[in-house]
Amino acid sequence: MMAWKRACRYLLLIPLTAFPGAAAARQNATMASLPHPALSPDEAAPSAQLPAAEAGLRVELGKAPDSPELLYRLAQVLREEQKPRESLTVYTQAAQRQKPTAEQLRSVALDYVQLGDYDDAVHWLKIALGIEPHNVAVLYSLGRCLYTQNHFEEAAAAFLAVLKLEPAHRKAEENLGLTWYALHRLPEAEAAMRTAVKLAGDAAASSPADSSAPDRAASDPWPYLNLGSFLIDQQRYGEAMPFLQKAITIAPQMAAPHEKLGEAWIGAGKRAEGTKELEMAQTLDPKNPQIHFELGRAYWSAGEKEKARAEFAQSQSLYGTHSKTD
Repeated sequence: MMAWKRACRYLLLIPLTAFPGAAAARQNATMASLPHPALSPDEAAPSAQLPAAEAGLRVELGKAPDSPELLYRLAQVLREEQKPRESLTVYTQAAQRQKPTAEQLRSVALDYVQLGDYDDAVHWLKIALGIEPHNVAVLYSLGRCLYTQNHFEEAAAAFLAVLKLEPAHRKAEENLGLTWYALHRLPEAEAAMRTAVKLAGDAAASSPADSSAPDRAASDPWPYLNLGSFLIDQQRYGEAMPFLQKAITIAPQMAAPHEKLGEAWIGAGKRAEGTKELEMAQTLDPKNPQIHFELGRAYWSAGEKEKARAEFAQSQSLYGTHSKTD
């Protein structure tokens, strides 16, 4: 990591027009109950083809070891393989041969995200924005990193900038809703979350029924889960249920929608239905301490004290495990 910093320190001193392509480019307790997507801005799961791609690039580099194009491609593949330290080493080699583009700097930032170093991630994303101020991917990644750092005002500004450039950017709208919620701006939060749900629904409706690779929005439960969870926090249990049921339809093996639907049923006075959903959530995610705690509360309310004590004990044990490993 330090090698990358030293190699690229000069980036701050060079006019932006010197970069290739630059001239052409342009919480609180209430919130704690709200789920959110994984906070890494890089959401793609590692591909099974990546090891072969890495091997092929290394063969090509054996023939042309000073090729910046090959080095940048290898660094990106390593990052996608979730090998951030190796990726940064290769980015250092590439940057010594050719100045990085905004997208390449974004990839560097995502290496730092994988390492949990959000300060450096934000640093390089801001430099990338200096090269391409209107780069939607860079702005979105910056918003996600700032959100993770609890810099909510800055995160909101980044997501709003994305939406100004790309009004139908569903993930930016979804994350803007979460950010407004963190800032206690409840009407704006609900409006953004409902817009994200509408965009997800529009994508699902426009996705061909026989498509082998449908739009990711068509199979994304998070907009529905986030809105449903928000409504639960406002004690609007009946309104929340359809969104949570939709999330379950999309991702039946995901524990969080079952957990939240269980909370909604219990909030609405339907303890048996709520307990059933919480039991399903616990089956799907048995190492989640919050689910054990909520299930314990449901058992206690039903007079099943021994079962409740067992769930509370399991929750406490798992919270202790998390505190030692996180």
